[in-house]
Amino acid sequence: MRTLIRGFGELCLTVGVILLLFIAYLFWGTAWLASNAQHAFASQLNRQWAQAGSPSSPFDARPDALHLVTGQPFAFIRIPAFGKNWRFTIVEGTSLAQLNVSPGHVPGTQLPGQLGNFAVAGHRVTAGNPFWSEPSMRNGDLVYVDTQANTYTYRVIGKQWVSPADLNVLDPVPGHPHARPTRRLITLITCDPAWTGTHRVIVTGVLVRAQPRVQTIAQHG
Repeated sequence: MRTLIRGFGELCLTVGVILLLFIAYLFWGTAWLASNAQHAFASQLNRQWAQAGSPSSPFDARPDALHLVTGQPFAFIRIPAFGKNWRFTIVEGTSLAQLNVSPGHVPGTQLPGQLGNFAVAGHRVTAGNPFWSEPSMRNGDLVYVDTQANTYTYRVIGKQWVSPADLNVLDPVPGHPHARPTRRLITLITCDPAWTGTHRVIVTGVLVRAQPRVQTIAQHG
């Protein structure tokens, strides 16, 4: 009996250690991997943009001009409501391989500055917790998207919670799949509550300004 109790205790201790290591990986391991990826992505964009020369005129956001490649960065996103120094790259794609290192552009949705709906998804927790504060965003908060040519400023105009199966939020006119878009929107997507996938927080913003990008963008810190 003592042997059984001792063996059970050792098993519980082993399981506990493994669980603690897994939790540590989720909090710190994924954050470390995402941070390294962000440094690499920021350096990649800064280098590419410096080689490309001066930005072009506003609203020059053609898909072929942005050279979208799955898993590769094409823009920066800045949200002052998340913190003064909050900034991440945006990569193409929203599979786990992409979202584990960066917020990602939902394929098939529009691009920054275009008519329609530019949708970006990000993890609420893990991978540096990029969209942790999204549920607290308010109308009037600003979202900046820097591409090679321009800086696009969006103002938040709405927030809602939907089921993961509700894909109407990705329509060019959200919720109206056959309507012709007349506004240039951004949609930010993350999970809520934290650690679950039961709902999605959807924050919608409308473009209020576009201007040539300032070329001296520091690397993500």
